[in-house]
Amino acid sequence: MKISELSFLLVLATLPVQLGKFFFLDHSYVLGLPIDYRALSVYLSDITVLLYLAAFLIENQRNLPKIFKNQKATIIALVTFNAYLLVTSLFFSTSTYASLLFATKIAATSVLSVFAATTIAKVTVAKIARGVIQFSAVWQSLLIASQFILQKSLGLWFLGERTFDASTTGIAHITVFGRELLRPYGTFPHPNVAAAYLVLSTIIILPTRLSTLAAVFSTVLTFAKTSIVYAAVVLAAHSKYLKSRAILVVSVALMALLLPRLITASIASLAERLVLTQAALDIALLSPIVGVGGNNFILELSKLDLFSLAETRLLQPVHNIFLLILAENGIIGLILFAIFLLTVASSVKGKTKTLLFIGLLIFASVDHFLWTLHQGQLLFFLTLAYIASSQKKS
Repeated sequence: MKISELSFLLVLATLPVQLGKFFFLDHSYVLGLPIDYRALSVYLSDITVLLYLAAFLIENQRNLPKIFKNQKATIIALVTFNAYLLVTSLFFSTSTYASLLFATKIAATSVLSVFAATTIAKVTVAKIARGVIQFSAVWQSLLIASQFILQKSLGLWFLGERTFDASTTGIAHITVFGRELLRPYGTFPHPNVAAAYLVLSTIIILPTRLSTLAAVFSTVLTFAKTSIVYAAVVLAAHSKYLKSRAILVVSVALMALLLPRLITASIASLAERLVLTQAALDIALLSPIVGVGGNNFILELSKLDLFSLAETRLLQPVHNIFLLILAENGIIGLILFAIFLLTVASSVKGKTKTLLFIGLLIFASVDHFLWTLHQGQLLFFLTLAYIASSQKKS
């Protein structure tokens, strides 16, 4: 196996690992507060990605024209979109450095996506990659279950696990039968991100029974509503391939028990999302054509002086990637992003890729992590790479 193929598998293995370091530069502060989204960050997975990109370029110098030919439409769409992000960052952004930092990250993950689509197209690599994803889903599921049972983190800092317990300020909670419980994070920045990772992983590793059961059960423990519902859809779509119906029985029972309480608990969250949605539209009107610049939503949001029902200032992105891109990159940026997605959509064939693509669209419509967070960006672009790949023998 080539070095680039091994390093690609390493990228997959380190995706769930949140180990990293934040550097808060001048532009990282809004209203005097350090904002993670605007900080310079370096993760372990950044190193594995750079290793993979370098190895791929060295090994495939002569094959680059062929790679371009095989992914011509997608590459042109990506290059156009990234060039637009760079130009607007330099000339139209309300905070140039924050936008350039973001544009650089999107450019790197875009190149990763193109290269990964070529690497994972090899049957041998795809088979091993599936094993890596399955292993990651299992250990992540065990960690999530342990955090929920113990109601605290396990101290696995070397995997990037945050230190928290049920009393930690700002930690995600859910009230069940009158008791406030910690929502487990795994090694992700939020339970919703962990749940999305597990659901997308489940789609790829189905119909392996034990790992699927672990992933689905842990998804329910995160209390991430969208992921829980979509997990049910995925299982229903694949039910005829599952030898054991225990997964369906357990999942349906848990969902029936928990969903009513999740809906009740979401009133405050829904109100906050509606406020952010309106704010996104207001910010988009400031510069409707080119936007206020990538990674500048929170900066502009701070000027609106908005608060949640809990009377805390709202300093977070709108929970919809399309609205976020509209606000930050304008109508042109949104159109270019849509064109890119459409080029990938043309590669959607079969149940697995269809479920993955629909899953990405759903998560992009109800949250922002696939666009704003490091692990979310890797998950987004690597999933798109899998969808765009066309498998062939090594």
